[in-house]
Amino acid sequence: MASFTTHFLYLLDQSGSSDNGKIVRQLIPNSKGTSTESTPDGTLHPNETFTSTFPHPDTRSTYGGFTFTYIGQDPQFPGVVARDALGNFYLFSNNGTFQPNDNLNGIVATDVVVCFLAGTMIMCPEGERAVETLAIGDLILTADGRAVPVKWVGRQTVVTLFGPPEGRRPVCIAASALGDGIPSRDLRLTADHALLIDNVLVHAGALINGWTIRRIPLEELGGCFMVFHIETENHEIIVAEGTPAETFIDNTTRRRFDNFSEYEATYGRESGMIEELPLPRAMSARQVPPSIRSRIARRAAALSQRSPNAA
Repeated sequence: MASFTTHFLYLLDQSGSSDNGKIVRQLIPNSKGTSTESTPDGTLHPNETFTSTFPHPDTRSTYGGFTFTYIGQDPQFPGVVARDALGNFYLFSNNGTFQPNDNLNGIVATDVVVCFLAGTMIMCPEGERAVETLAIGDLILTADGRAVPVKWVGRQTVVTLFGPPEGRRPVCIAASALGDGIPSRDLRLTADHALLIDNVLVHAGALINGWTIRRIPLEELGGCFMVFHIETENHEIIVAEGTPAETFIDNTTRRRFDNFSEYEATYGRESGMIEELPLPRAMSARQVPPSIRSRIARRAAALSQRSPNAA
């Protein structure tokens, strides 16, 4: 996104901290503005600067031309938290209902994480369960039939108002796109989440063909959506919608998740990294073995012939 539009601008009291604060007041009743990022790569990165223009003359004379630095987002207060050159903090938002003294307690720079989307069915000893219903201590089944306990289920709210850019949008893998009944239903997951195919961990984003495996458009995602990661004691292959898929590996901090306080209360500080399974990993389309690409192409052709819209 080279630019974005918001309708409300709020002044924040940060009290010397960049990860919390409170609403002081809404600035000018009509504070609609258009902001342009300094690096037009389609997403607003932490510490990236942007400038804003405002149609209302009062807002324009006071705040127009300022250079703001993006700090992060609070899932409970959709929008962008930014700082000006004088050290004042603001919230750019399309929500006009926030009130003075409303507290922001979780301003974070949102990163892409390896997760399932809500509604994904995970195989458990008693049958399938939706990922959002799992909790610490619940047993889930690995692809080789072992029952292992859930160590933690991390949740993260992703706000789509300012992205994510196309290359980082979640992926939908259509039912039977990888084989008969694989997945058993449409599987929705983040682009960096790997599936085990022919003994290779293949990132979902590397499999996109535009039809049976596609990026989920923003209009399907809505204003925000939640993703879930399943952490087990070791890096495991579990079964999601009938498809072998990896569990969480801690190459991103757990602090990015909405419920990190739960992890901290249960386990204390984050400890040593989880050792990855000794399997090859295909992170981009060019790294996907030709045999896997060919199989997905054949499956797409077969599904096309079954489609009622096929010629």
